[in-house]
Amino acid sequence: MPMDAFLDLPQLRTFYTLAQAGSFTACAKRLNRTQSAVSHAMAKLEDLVGVPLLDRRGRSLGLTEEGRRLYQACEQVFATLDAATDDLRRHQTLPRGRLRVGATVEFGSSILMKHMQPFLAANPDLEIDFTLSQDLLAPLLRDDLDLIIDCQEHPLPTLKKAPLFRETYVVACSPSFRKAHRLRVPADLCRGPVLSLDKAGAWWNRFLMAVPDHEQPQLDRIIAVNHIRAMIHAACNGMGALLVPRYSVLDELSRGDLVALFPAIRPTEDRFSIYQKKVKATHEKQKLLTRYLQGLSPAEFGS
Repeated sequence: MPMDAFLDLPQLRTFYTLAQAGSFTACAKRLNRTQSAVSHAMAKLEDLVGVPLLDRRGRSLGLTEEGRRLYQACEQVFATLDAATDDLRRHQTLPRGRLRVGATVEFGSSILMKHMQPFLAANPDLEIDFTLSQDLLAPLLRDDLDLIIDCQEHPLPTLKKAPLFRETYVVACSPSFRKAHRLRVPADLCRGPVLSLDKAGAWWNRFLMAVPDHEQPQLDRIIAVNHIRAMIHAACNGMGALLVPRYSVLDELSRGDLVALFPAIRPTEDRFSIYQKKVKATHEKQKLLTRYLQGLSPAEFGS
C-alpha cells in the first residue's frame, strides 16, 4: 500500500457487508446498490491494499487469510463507530435503528411475541425483526442476527451472555387421557402412548433421569411429533402424554385442557440466556432490549 494511501470507509463497509452476505447479489441488496458497484468497490479496495481479499474459487465466496484479518478489524471498527453514534444520540433522541433478534421457535411463539409490543411502543424509532429457529448460533456469528435468546450454552470468548430464566419442564396430558389410562405414578406411562420430538424417546431423558428407579416407566409406545406446538395440540386432543417447557402450556393448564402429572418429579432444567457479540453489546439499543427482557417476571415463563 502506498504511504499516502488511506483505506476508504465506504469501501470497507462494502467489504464488511459482502463478507457477511456471502455473495455480491446479497450484498448489493443489503446496501441498496448495484452488483457492479459492489464489484467495482472491491476491486478498488484490493488494488489499494495490494493483496487479494476475496477467495473466488469454487461456488461460494470466501475470504483469504488477509481478508479474514481485515474483516476482524472491520468488525471492531464498525462496532466502535455504531456505539459512538448511539452515545451521541443518547441525550437527544430515543434509541433508533434496526435490531435483528433470534429466539427458539416455541419461546419466540409463546412468550416473546406476547411481550414485545410494550417495548416497541416505548421505542418507536427502533425497528425489530425476529427469526425463530433452533439454529441460532451460526446466524449470530455471521452477523445475520444481533442478539439471540437460546437455551443452549455457547461458551465462546467473543460472546457476551446475559442470564434470562430457568426453563422448567412439565409432564401433562388431557384429563380424559389421564382417566382412561389411570395415570397416578410415572410407571403408569407404559399404559398409553407418549409424545416425543424423536421416535427413540430421547426427548424424555430429562424426565426419566429424575424418576426413582422403582418408578421408572417403560416407554414402549412413542408417537413422534417434530414440533412442540403440534405436540401440545395432540395432547389436548387425547393422543398421549407429553413433556414440554412449562411456559409453553400455561394457557392450556389454566383452562384445564391439560393437567400436570407427577408434580413431585422435577425434570432437568435448562437456562435461557441472551447472547450477543461483545463488540456489539455496548450498543444502546441492545442494552435497552437486554434490560427489558431481564425485567420480565419469571412467572411469565412458568418458573
